[in-house]
Amino acid sequence: MTPTRPGRAPALVSRADRLIGATPLGRPYTHQGWPAAQGGAAVLDTYQLQVFLAVVEAGSYSGAAQRLHLTQPAVSRQVRLLQEHLGVRLLRRSGRRMLPTHAGERLAEAARQMLGMARQLEQEMALLRGEASGMLRIGGSGTPAWHILGRLLPAFRLEHPGVGFRLEGWPAEGAGRALREGRLDLLLGEEEVQERGLRCDLLLGMETALAAPADEQWTPRKRLPLRKVATLPLILPAAGTPARRFLEEHLEERNIRLPTSLQTPEVADPGAALPLVAGGLGVALLPRPLLETPAAPIHSITLWPGFPWPLYLVRRTGPPERLEEVFCAFALEKGRTLLR
Repeated sequence: MTPTRPGRAPALVSRADRLIGATPLGRPYTHQGWPAAQGGAAVLDTYQLQVFLAVVEAGSYSGAAQRLHLTQPAVSRQVRLLQEHLGVRLLRRSGRRMLPTHAGERLAEAARQMLGMARQLEQEMALLRGEASGMLRIGGSGTPAWHILGRLLPAFRLEHPGVGFRLEGWPAEGAGRALREGRLDLLLGEEEVQERGLRCDLLLGMETALAAPADEQWTPRKRLPLRKVATLPLILPAAGTPARRFLEEHLEERNIRLPTSLQTPEVADPGAALPLVAGGLGVALLPRPLLETPAAPIHSITLWPGFPWPLYLVRRTGPPERLEEVFCAFALEKGRTLLR
């Protein structure tokens, strides 16, 4: 039986840990808690690397502990063991944040590559067993992305029950870098990403509808000419957000200008407009799927001529990891039919 190192969380040890850097049968741990390698040399442990990367990405021990579901002392201990093993300082404090040193930056870059190879190897072994398995890290940017993921992921899991998901909210501005650095595998968002090293596919175009209060003023209306939206008490996405840019660009092509007065309410995310509409503050332009299961009564009005609200699937260029390839094929082929 393989011995367990104190402070290690068994729930976080993946199959990749057993493939790379874990203790082979019959090879005991050293007195420092590191697995003894042949010839007396200790080897890097993917578990310590995962913990170290979590600290780098979260910017603090407490943030990493929350992300990994560990205690803060357990996180600190793993980083300390890693520094002692390598003989260099990996982190430095800057105000309230923990930042990587030069050596830490180099290790973080190499660790992402190493852990990515471990995940890919795990996926390849699963495919040899005839199954898709592993963890997909998916980012969502905006409420429409989360609504669609809520319909897409259960259907994908029915076909691939061995796949797990780690879902994170990301602003459009930072998600591209997270993808390139390997902190995310995929991103769903409303804005087309045109950055070097990234591939962006249109997943679907959702019908744009007018969300209105379910009262006697609005419920008799079933359709509305698009040109009249500028005269309505609109609740708009905040200036500079992907949703706001999309609406401005599309409507300006039709010589329709959105109101810009100080009295126009703005929300950081399109989905935040729903309770405001239900309360009678105004109306909002939203993708129709968002209006199918609102938390409050909403009346949906068809616009004519209509226009699609896009949702994009973004990933890294180059040869994809097998699990990413399986998910993207599902989303772009079966998912489009499922989400109609």
